[in-house]
Amino acid sequence: MGATSSNGSACGMKRKVLFYLVLFIALALLLGSSVEFRRLDQKRAEDRARQFDPADYARDFWDNRLDAALTRALDAAELIHLFNTDMNAAVRQGETLGQSRVHAYLLAGEGKIVELEKDGLLVSVLPGDPNPEVLICTGSYISGNAVRDASGLIDVSAFSDTMKFNRISSEINRLAVQEVIVPFVAAPPSVGATVRFVGAAEVAEEATTSVPFGGRKVNGRQKGSWHLLRIVPVRLELN
Repeated sequence: MGATSSNGSACGMKRKVLFYLVLFIALALLLGSSVEFRRLDQKRAEDRARQFDPADYARDFWDNRLDAALTRALDAAELIHLFNTDMNAAVRQGETLGQSRVHAYLLAGEGKIVELEKDGLLVSVLPGDPNPEVLICTGSYISGNAVRDASGLIDVSAFSDTMKFNRISSEINRLAVQEVIVPFVAAPPSVGATVRFVGAAEVAEEATTSVPFGGRKVNGRQKGSWHLLRIVPVRLELN
């Protein structure tokens, strides 16, 4: 009787050991697979990051997507008037990233060149006003995110980090210089000429709190009491 009980205990112990061994092996395989899956996902993400080419992305945006956005360009004279009279309404017309207080706009118009500067054309777009309201960038370097953001076509959430998002802007700005500005300034414009443009601008909500766009007198003061709307051109030609 004692031997039988002893054998039963031994068998029970073996079954417990076997059960825990199988359980341990199963857990090890499961955890090992999870680690492997995580490593595979990480590798794929790293591969996608390496394959991302901001120059190619910007080229496709410029050639195949931007034209559709330009059909939504706002009239430059009307937008400037709105900035100077109702900033809240102007804000609603623009594209905004997140909670930013900087808004981007696509705008189109024409006006008379009032002055030539090293990095841009000072242009009057308001009828009957000889003073400039906009600075059309014509320099060899452009900064900012005006074209990228104003288009409304590029979603920051689609990118794993903001560095890639910002590199797209740099490449778009480079295309604006190479394909719009360089050909335009090859035959230098003159003061008094009429220029037509489509472009993008960034404006902070605080921009016109006390200083309007345009060179008109404000409270009897002259220069220093106004500023210019800076436009990155994507289409630019003399009329």
